[in-house]
Amino acid sequence: MSASFRCLLSTVESDSHIWNLVYLQKLLEENGAAVRNLGSCTPVDSVTQGVAEWQPDLLVVSSVNGHGHHGARVLLSALHEQGLAIPCVVGGKLTTAESDNARVRRDLLAHGYTEVFTGDDSIDRFREFLRLGLSEGFSRWQPDAVVVPPWDATETVGAEVR
Repeated sequence: MSASFRCLLSTVESDSHIWNLVYLQKLLEENGAAVRNLGSCTPVDSVTQGVAEWQPDLLVVSSVNGHGHHGARVLLSALHEQGLAIPCVVGGKLTTAESDNARVRRDLLAHGYTEVFTGDDSIDRFREFLRLGLSEGFSRWQPDAVVVPPWDATETVGAEVR
């Protein structure tokens, strides 16, 4: 099977796990991707360089250590600072508390991620994202609205909470 799109796969600098990246690489390849897997503890500079040089159609960032939220923000900010525009998705275990998933998803979408995949249905939603991306382009994806319970409805701006 020939590749239909090019995908750069990464994690954040603080995440040393590799099993999630191997799983995602295989899933992406099964769905038509030529994958360049940057491995664990990926330095931000390696990701920005990979995007600039390889010019993939999609950047997939996965984190399972529970601290991916911050690293995902830092990574996307670096891409923006270098003028690198690419559909970017992030997912996995991005916080240490499942109850923070909606707030973190809203924050990362507002920061510029195309989609944020957390929770029990994340792989099914990711497959749906890939199907649409293959047929219409990844940038055509429209994420569902984020429902945040009123008790978690603080606004996150940069490093400040207001």
